Amino acid sequence: MMKQAVTANYGGSQGDFVLLCERKAAFMRRDAAALATRGVSAARLTAFDAATAALSDLLSDTQLDAKKQADTQAAQAQRQVVEGQMATVMSQVRIQHDERGPAYKAFGSNGLYNASEGDFYLGIRRLVRYARLHVAEYAAQGLTPAQLDALDAANEQYLEDLTAQHLAESARATATQTRQAAYNAHYAELAALCDIGKGLFAQTDKSKYDDYVLDPAPQAGSARSAPAAA
Repeated sequence: MMKQAVTANYGGSQGDFVLLCERKAAFMRRDAAALATRGVSAARLTAFDAATAALSDLLSDTQLDAKKQADTQAAQAQRQVVEGQMATVMSQVRIQHDERGPAYKAFGSNGLYNASEGDFYLGIRRLVRYARLHVAEYAAQGLTPAQLDALDAANEQYLEDLTAQHLAESARATATQTRQAAYNAHYAELAALCDIGKGLFAQTDKSKYDDYVLDPAPQAGSARSAPAAA
């Protein structure tokens, strides 16, 4: 079964969630002695603070996207290099053959400028292979094996750049999902600690009870949750 995308278990933005964790952690530190009577150790509170800080240090989508964008631009630039070298080869062929004739069309360059990534890469490979078979026929026009080798190498670099681009896209998606899973795990710990806090103060201190209430989508001026009935 295909794994489903990880979605947020909390309301609001990730920034709002981090701020919520900081605010609730302040209450927990204030009530550390009382929480200790319910099994919440100082080490657990310290770990909660550390986890909140770690979430803040995770790269944002914009930062993760930078690598993908850089690799995309590199692939696009390399394609222009390949196109330029192909144009030079075909200009040499055109000296001897009309571009509307079968001898010119046999190189397969027609339509490559607008071709998809895969069709462009494969088309250049085929062009180079065909040109190598007939390179001697165009020696007078300046076509050389070294020139074809350079075109072939540029095309292989284009493939490498495309691969890097697609890997960066996958890495960004994976990192986004991993980050969301980390936020959800921290929310589960926040909810668990807040439940302990609510249970601790439900019958003794309404104000402190309210400090541990989690509202995923708070509304300005709304009444806070009341303690559960005895």
